[in-house]
Amino acid sequence: MRSEHHTVSITADRTALTDPARLAAVRRYEILDAPTDGQFDTIAAAAAAVCGTPIATVSIVDADRVWFAAARGLDGVAQVGTEPGLCASAFCAEGPYVVNDAVTDPRTLDHPLVRGELGLRFYAAAPIVTADGHHLGTVTAIDAMPRELTEAQTTVLGHLADQVAQHLELRLATIKAVRAERQLRAEAEQRAAAAAELAAQIRAAAAVQATTPHPEHCQLGGTTACTEPAEIKIADSWGDSAWGCTTHVEEAILTVRSVFIASEELGGLDAYLHRASKR
Repeated sequence: MRSEHHTVSITADRTALTDPARLAAVRRYEILDAPTDGQFDTIAAAAAAVCGTPIATVSIVDADRVWFAAARGLDGVAQVGTEPGLCASAFCAEGPYVVNDAVTDPRTLDHPLVRGELGLRFYAAAPIVTADGHHLGTVTAIDAMPRELTEAQTTVLGHLADQVAQHLELRLATIKAVRAERQLRAEAEQRAAAAAELAAQIRAAAAVQATTPHPEHCQLGGTTACTEPAEIKIADSWGDSAWGCTTHVEEAILTVRSVFIASEELGGLDAYLHRASKR
């Protein structure tokens, strides 16, 4: 018969599994179902070697499954269920979670991996914990025969779990950096396309306005007079207008949102066009 303590433990495990903040942490690392990069395989191999077990895993615990980022000695197994007692309980522990003999331990004796074909007897796990305290999964050593770990082996298992957490942080930083670079590249391409479009509009406006009477020199030089020839008339939403050289016209359009080319073809001021057509 299950003890009251065991029932409380199962409830606590289920609460930890479905905790929204924890699941958000799992999602932010984008590790679930990601292709292996070899880093976790090395850690699983190290866990098996240190603990002397034929099976070792690096697992990430989702709300309804335990997904293996690496699994040594479990060929073809990508994930298992979240039945309490093993990974679904070990991941939320505050330290090493060790089951020396699963068929006699009340936490695990009814677990499918214990009663099933695998015949699991020994299970030792260290939780993978993020810097902000979220428990993501475990580094685990598994055997089909009972055994015990030394203090040194248990310590190393914990260090391996810490390495997984560190690798996940590095992986996340890389993902963010790549995305930021892509965003910057996309923005640069958009700016380049906008600049090319504006240059084409300016050339078209200069050709349209070439026969329209206009001042000889650019009027957009500010306090420093510009001696470049005036080629294009621009206006703003207030109705003010001026003639400028291509350089100053482009600068004005790019820096002042309300400025636009006064040209019929390019959506300029109707009043200006009507006045120009009557000259």
